[in-house]
Amino acid sequence: MDLTNLLKYQELDEKLYQVEQKLKNSPAKKRASELSKVAKNAQVKSNELEEEATKALKEIEDVKEKFEQNRKSLQTLVSKELDNLSMEELDKMSSLKQKILSNLNFLEKHLQKLAELINRILIDFNKTKKMYDTARVQFMECKTKIDEETKTLEPEKARLTKELEDLSKSVEKNLLSEYKKRRNDNIFPVIVPLEGTNFCGRCRMELPMVAISRIKDVGVITCEHCKRLVYKK
Repeated sequence: MDLTNLLKYQELDEKLYQVEQKLKNSPAKKRASELSKVAKNAQVKSNELEEEATKALKEIEDVKEKFEQNRKSLQTLVSKELDNLSMEELDKMSSLKQKILSNLNFLEKHLQKLAELINRILIDFNKTKKMYDTARVQFMECKTKIDEETKTLEPEKARLTKELEDLSKSVEKNLLSEYKKRRNDNIFPVIVPLEGTNFCGRCRMELPMVAISRIKDVGVITCEHCKRLVYKK
C-alpha cells in the first residue's frame, strides 16, 4: 500500500494542528476565560451585597420606628402628674419606664450594629466593584490580543484547510476515513512508523508479532495501546 500521499497529508495536517493549538491554547484566551469568571463572580457578589443591604436598610427603618414609638411612650410617661398616683401605680409606672429605657438601649445598640453592617457591605461592594472594573478592563485587553491572533492565524488555517481538502482526493478513502476518525479523537500524529522490529513509534509499546506480520499485507496496523496507525518504513 502506498502511504506517500497520506504521509504528505499528515505533514500538512500537522501545520494545521499547530495553528489550531495556537488558537485554542492562546494565553490571552485562557486569561480572558479566567477574567470572565472573575467578572461573573463579582456580579453575583454585588447582587448578594445589594440584597443584604436592602434587607439591612429595611431592618434599620423598622428599628427606628420601634425606637420612636418607645421614645414617645417614655415622653408620655414622664409627663404624667405623679401627685395623685398610688404607690402601686407609681411602681407600675417605674417598672414600665425601666422597660422602655431597656428597649431604647437595646434598639440603640441594634441600630449601631446595623450601621456597622451597612458600612461593611459598602466596603465589600466597593472592593467587588473595583475587582469587576479591573477584570473588565483586562478582559478587553485580552480580547484585543485574541482578535489580533485570530486575524493573523485564521487566514493560515483557511489556507491549510483548503490544501488538505485538495490533497485528500489523492488519499485512499478508507485510509483517510480511519485517519480522520483518530484525528477527531484528538490523536496526533495519527500515523507513525514502526520502531525497531515491533514497537509503536509513538507510545513505544510492544506490538504483537501477529499484527507486525500483517503490515506487509495491509500497509498499516493499529497500535492497541495508543490507537495510532503504524506503518513500516
